[in-house]
Amino acid sequence: MTSSTPPSPTSGTPAPDAPPTSPGWWALLTAIHNPRSTWPGALRAALAMAIPAGIALLLGYEQQMLLITGGFFIIMVSGGATMVAKQGMNPVEVGGWALLGAATATVIGMLPALWGLHRPEITAVERLEKAVASYAADPAPTVARTHQVETLLVTTWYILFDAGHARGGESTSRVVPSESTTLSEELVQRTLTAHVRLARSNPSVGRRDDSAAEELTDTPNYIDLSRHTVPLARPSIRYRVYRSLHWYSQATMASIKVTVACLGAGVLGIACGFDRPDWAVLSAMLVLQWGPERRSGTIRGLHRVIGSVVGVGIFAVLHLLGVHDWTLLLALAACQLFAEVFVVKNYALTVMVSTSLALLMGGAIPLPLGEVVSARWAEIGLATVCSVAVLWLYPRVAAVRHAQRLVNRSFEAMGALLGELMTASSVQEDLSQRRDLQYELLSERRAAQSVALDAAGFAGLHWPRHLAIRRAGYRLLDFCTDAGDRTASPEEITRLAATVKDARETTAS
Repeated sequence: MTSSTPPSPTSGTPAPDAPPTSPGWWALLTAIHNPRSTWPGALRAALAMAIPAGIALLLGYEQQMLLITGGFFIIMVSGGATMVAKQGMNPVEVGGWALLGAATATVIGMLPALWGLHRPEITAVERLEKAVASYAADPAPTVARTHQVETLLVTTWYILFDAGHARGGESTSRVVPSESTTLSEELVQRTLTAHVRLARSNPSVGRRDDSAAEELTDTPNYIDLSRHTVPLARPSIRYRVYRSLHWYSQATMASIKVTVACLGAGVLGIACGFDRPDWAVLSAMLVLQWGPERRSGTIRGLHRVIGSVVGVGIFAVLHLLGVHDWTLLLALAACQLFAEVFVVKNYALTVMVSTSLALLMGGAIPLPLGEVVSARWAEIGLATVCSVAVLWLYPRVAAVRHAQRLVNRSFEAMGALLGELMTASSVQEDLSQRRDLQYELLSERRAAQSVALDAAGFAGLHWPRHLAIRRAGYRLLDFCTDAGDRTASPEEITRLAATVKDARETTAS
């Protein structure tokens, strides 16, 4: 479905179905990814740490206060665990305080359910509707804002899936007393309406397979706005783990990059005599953990440097103020609060507060300030150099082979769906095959976009093959959506198989 407003011939917009173009470096560096308010969740995370830590202080356990994990990132907790082991503390005592923090975080996190069991889903849909309405009213939305609203749309669909309001491309039946419609039908229909309105307001939908908005982050949105139907849920975790067990899967390639960069940063940190080489290892891992492409990964590295430099500066201010006991607790809670606020918005802002938080938790307050600042800055710089070097030196052909692997997986998923249609008594029985096919098509789309940005020459030749796969795959999914609960006839299956065969021949040529 095309946009109601055609592109201007002088606007610089690529031709229909052209490979995508990437936004500029400044747009990548300054983008704010998510417009939704994160204050409620951030406040709960801060309270989850502040309450048990305050109790520990009242009971006279000043040092143990730093062992309460709260809602921290798992990698931060793991890094802290290595230092606890070095200090020779009782592991049972450490585990007990950590469990206390986890239990408190669980209770506080679930507390809002007492005021409304389905309030998270309702709030998510309301927030999406407001964001889409604001986006549609903007005559010239930026790439960053497009990504914000698309992220919110994907998050809302996932919330509805996880809450059981949608399944199999349609709403479920959850009756609300004294209402004429079910809660599931209302939420799914409102979300789909916002989905369609966003697609019609997005100037890229229908003219090309655009990825400019997705390039603003290394955690892309797996959704196709040109599809105006209720999407299918994600495949099971077992399926996603199984499909990642391949040399050219995204997960495996990201793991190799992380391993090489972390080893390099750790060895060089030890060789340089740093007292905390684990900081360099941690920083390298955080830059590469999502398997970003070269451009977005380089931006993430810059975010890491900028955020860490400022974050160490914030710690220096707190160090000079001599925070301890209750003032230290207040500083920890504030850092945790703002880390949760910024984590879905901008990585540099997140690193500013998370770096301060990690230094405060690591017991760096009693240490000489100059040594701490210089060592941390040096380790972060070293880690960034190692991670960015791995990104740019990793063979470019790997991304091409990854894309080709997903082409093959898409055809395999189409074949599995056709086979199920031949034997099933109802089209509704092929739900898992439809779900897997949608996931493979979205993954193949993302891989094709990445190759188009990192290997433009290859993408120019192979882009028509990507479009042929999309057309064939979505024709199968559209047939299943329209067929409802009936049996597919042999003639229909033959026509669908011919479509898939034509697409395979196109990709083989």
